[in-house]
Amino acid sequence: MIRQDFVILSEVRRILIRSNIDYTKIDLGTVKGVVYFRGVFRPYLPPQLRGEESIKLYIERTLITLEKKIRSIPGVSDVIFQFNNWKKEKGRWFPLQSIKKEEREEERKPPGKKKEEEKTVEDQMDLKVPKNFE
Repeated sequence: MIRQDFVILSEVRRILIRSNIDYTKIDLGTVKGVVYFRGVFRPYLPPQLRGEESIKLYIERTLITLEKKIRSIPGVSDVIFQFNNWKKEKGRWFPLQSIKKEEREEERKPPGKKKEEEKTVEDQMDLKVPKNFE
């Protein structure tokens, strides 16, 4: 990471904290002035917000403001958002399903049980090591 990218990333973190955004589920990166966001976007919501529409509008405005602040940082050439729960299309933000169907099925599965493709080679072949090789 070059020095300028480090300075940009530090400024992005400062903006996230000051904007009351939960950055624990966001992966950040900067490469040659391009800032990358990946993960789940969740701002801390004010208690006076009621109703799904007002919350959605608040989050949209927060995303727009965040992008403007990030683009105003000296040295930033572009901002790429890859959030799991929000997507930008044609200049507008739209909510997405945050958890895909496959992920929900994985959460329901009891721990310790593996899918066939998750098993190790030894599990699949049920190999036993001869005693002279131990």
